[in-house]
Amino acid sequence: MKKFLAVLMSVIIMMSAMSLLAFAEDDVTPVIFIDGIGSTDTVNTETGETVFPPSTDSIVAGVSKAVVPLTSSIVKGDYTALSKPLCDALVTIFDGMACDENGNPVYPTTSVYEMPTAEEILGGEIAINCKNLGFDAAEVIYFSYDWRMDMQTIAAQLNDLVKFTKETTGADKVNLVGFSMGSCVLTTYLHDYGYEDVKDVVVLSGAFNGVSTCGEPFSGQIAFDEAGMVAFLKTMLGNSFSDKLLSALFDVLTQTGVLGNVLETAEEINLAILDDVFEMGLKTTFARFPGIWSVIPYNMYNDAKALLCGDNVSDEFIAKIDYYHNVQGQNKEILDGVIENGGHLAIIAKYGSTIPPVCVSQLNIGDMVIDTVYTSFGATCAPANSTLGDAYVQAVECGHNHISPDNMIDASTAAYPEYTWFIKDLMHADHTAAQWELIRFIFASEEQPSVTDNEAYPQFLISLEDETIVPHTAENDTGKYGDSNSDETLFEKIINAIKSFFNAIKTFFTDLF
Repeated sequence: MKKFLAVLMSVIIMMSAMSLLAFAEDDVTPVIFIDGIGSTDTVNTETGETVFPPSTDSIVAGVSKAVVPLTSSIVKGDYTALSKPLCDALVTIFDGMACDENGNPVYPTTSVYEMPTAEEILGGEIAINCKNLGFDAAEVIYFSYDWRMDMQTIAAQLNDLVKFTKETTGADKVNLVGFSMGSCVLTTYLHDYGYEDVKDVVVLSGAFNGVSTCGEPFSGQIAFDEAGMVAFLKTMLGNSFSDKLLSALFDVLTQTGVLGNVLETAEEINLAILDDVFEMGLKTTFARFPGIWSVIPYNMYNDAKALLCGDNVSDEFIAKIDYYHNVQGQNKEILDGVIENGGHLAIIAKYGSTIPPVCVSQLNIGDMVIDTVYTSFGATCAPANSTLGDAYVQAVECGHNHISPDNMIDASTAAYPEYTWFIKDLMHADHTAAQWELIRFIFASEEQPSVTDNEAYPQFLISLEDETIVPHTAENDTGKYGDSNSDETLFEKIINAIKSFFNAIKTFFTDLF
């Protein structure tokens, strides 16, 4: 038995060595994909209960506390009575995720993500966590984290993975893709640990410059707008019968004033209870998650702190969130360091939608989650359902055209106009194989890739319904973004909505038979 075990162990060691040697001989640079917020469930390690996303039971328990007071308040027209039940509902729903005044979990909770083993890295078994990566399995390592925690703590965990990946594969460096909140982790990692272990960097739909739908509400800027609501809802629709029916219904609700009346009521409720919601609700829930503070835009941070950080948090908590705020202020310098140290840098931004309609800037174009002005690191963007205008002239003249074919974006004002790609009609969390082919192109380029030196991947791309990504032109623009129809009369709008409704029914039966 001892001899058998010795032989078996020898074989395992030899196979592992051969895998490592093959990895090194292929000159493969491992790719670590740093995922976004909530990419893995958060669980209570004692009970096994999933606390994020919230369970159905916690949502029902929370909502049930608000139903009767909400109905009573609407009937009486007195919305101030809603504050406590709504805040109680919020606290109940997110109780399992609660953090204390230092930003540490109250309950024994953690992300279900676990650091991969050497066998998983070499065998590529963990690559299945990333949908349609487009890479060979052994090339991709997936990194998730507890998104409530501060960026410095998460960056230290990423550093452990980077070191372990290098040791396991024999690679000299790794490539990093920072997606959504993962971009905040990425820049913090580069700030804290430098560039010695990193070759190329891609920031994909990055939140490292902030998100309006977090920064503005945290700063007290909550608003409801009819145009923003309709624009956002319509970008979620496709071409099916039910989608077309819903689109026509949105038109009718808008044009008859029903939606406007509903949103006016929502705004009245908002104004009546906003201060109490901040004090009794947000201050003890989301405001105590250090990670959330990483997606506050730099210029909104101090206002948000003044509103939500009082006696409910400690000096230790403030130090945690201030740390990333200082990193965020150095984002340009940090990313410059990638190129200065011989690596490739690319920014990939998406658009074709608005952002969630809960803040003042809800008509900003975005990818259904983050404003394109932030994901692109400063490109000039037209408002929703609009263009930059026929008379618009590129802001920064550099000998290259940086205005999109739909005249909605001027990339010349972005921090990296030559290294920033825009994909229209590909939404925030859509990870198609075609998107990953673009990333593969960036990583495979011998020189720093540029939007002006290749035909396959110019600056402006568009995602088609078959999930391919092609150069964006006026001819292949699907027009998904919508039309404001601002010149139509109310009567014409209602007639057109009715026509859309019957056309949807006709299309449904045509497709059926």
